Amino acid sequence: MADFGGFPQILSLFYATFHPTEGTKVLYQVPPGSVVRSADPSAFNTPLFDFESINSYIIPKPQLCNKLLTLRVNNYRIVSHPVHIWGSSYARNSFLFNFCFVFHKDADISAYSPVVRKLSKMFQALEEQNKFLSSAQMSEGLKSIVDQVYEDLNNYCECFIPIDEANSINIKLFPLHHPPPRIKAFHVPISTVQLKAVMDVNWDPTMEKIVEFIDGINAVRKIAELADTDYKLTRKCIQHLMYYGCVIVVDIFQFSNAYACTADISALAKDRHVGEECQSYVASPGAKKRNVCDLLELYCSLHNGQTVKDWYIANREQLRGIDIRRFISFGIIKGIIYRVNMFPVLEDVNVAATDPMDKRLLRLTKKIKHFDDICTDMQTSRKQVLQSLDKYGEVVLVRA
Repeated sequence: MADFGGFPQILSLFYATFHPTEGTKVLYQVPPGSVVRSADPSAFNTPLFDFESINSYIIPKPQLCNKLLTLRVNNYRIVSHPVHIWGSSYARNSFLFNFCFVFHKDADISAYSPVVRKLSKMFQALEEQNKFLSSAQMSEGLKSIVDQVYEDLNNYCECFIPIDEANSINIKLFPLHHPPPRIKAFHVPISTVQLKAVMDVNWDPTMEKIVEFIDGINAVRKIAELADTDYKLTRKCIQHLMYYGCVIVVDIFQFSNAYACTADISALAKDRHVGEECQSYVASPGAKKRNVCDLLELYCSLHNGQTVKDWYIANREQLRGIDIRRFISFGIIKGIIYRVNMFPVLEDVNVAATDPMDKRLLRLTKKIKHFDDICTDMQTSRKQVLQSLDKYGEVVLVRA
């Protein structure tokens, strides 16, 4: 089966329990023969792995029960949540079982972890309430449940199975995104979707206000000012948009910025899709698309120590029909160029600051903040920052 909805496929799902005299046994498996040999005509000729070599980890010691376990065996990864229930009604005063999901070794199983945990805890509750798993009459019903969970999660990424009048299996796979990086005041959000098209009445009021000012030009603090919203709430909203992939962030574009190529610059020449995307994205409205080789040459001409203004003057003719802002943004987004930041370092401070704003500026300088961070925090220009710092000592500009 191919991946559905971006989630890895379950290669096998099996239910195992501990028999008081026979030890660990696989009672149900789907597909047949995927874990242990089966007489089913449709069974695998050979199991995916040698179950006997790992059975002590499928039903482990009590110390490893009731927690999520991941086991790597050959080219496969087994994810499970073994359960150990104490009770005098059981042989040896305990009942152990485990629902195990098998994936390819390289699969991203993060979305399945809560599903595996929830499934085990739900059956633990059913067993404690009415001996759902240990009673012999439930065997056929449990087999069909294992089959349906396997089929539904693989085909629909969700599963709803009524068990009785009071209980049902209701699980769904949700993508797990990495936490977004911390948003700074000088970051400029660029939308990757039509934000107004996905808005609805349930959106946060702050989110509704800021959407129209997310244009790839305004920084986070500027967006908060234009939308007349709280800065911290605005930053939080943009973090939410980043989390769901609706926006990405870049630095403020200025002609005084400096950029240089990364080791990934070759992707522009090697990857046809990146080249075509670049041609369309950087072209000025109504202008003819430029050759990828020309664009690659222009990116390679960016280097540390040269501002965008100087670079533009040196390449004015070659840049006709190219939107400079979008040209730089595309390079940053794709990781083929990087921003060379400039840090003002104040040496030999010989005058004590009395003005509150100057005191604040000197504190920021001591924290080794770059110009974007300082200017946005102080809400002033780079020129004014340098003029203020000149009163207190010699200013050294460091690029990094």
